[in-house]
Amino acid sequence: MSDQLETRVVRLEVYSKNHAEDIRELRESHLDMKKAMTSIEKNLSQIKYIAIGALTVVVAQSIGLDKAIRMILGS
Repeated sequence: MSDQLETRVVRLEVYSKNHAEDIRELRESHLDMKKAMTSIEKNLSQIKYIAIGALTVVVAQSIGLDKAIRMILGS
């Protein structure tokens, strides 16, 4: 009976150690993914503001705002 109990305890210790290692690896990969997602979010934000700026320029040119600004500034 004692040998069976010891075997079971050793097996549980091994499983516990393996699970702890798996959890550590998952936390590391989670942090890596979090950094990657933050980087992607920043890039998408930059793309959004570039698109808004380009759209603003196109709209301003289509209504002749660029000519009006040049006349006001005397260029």
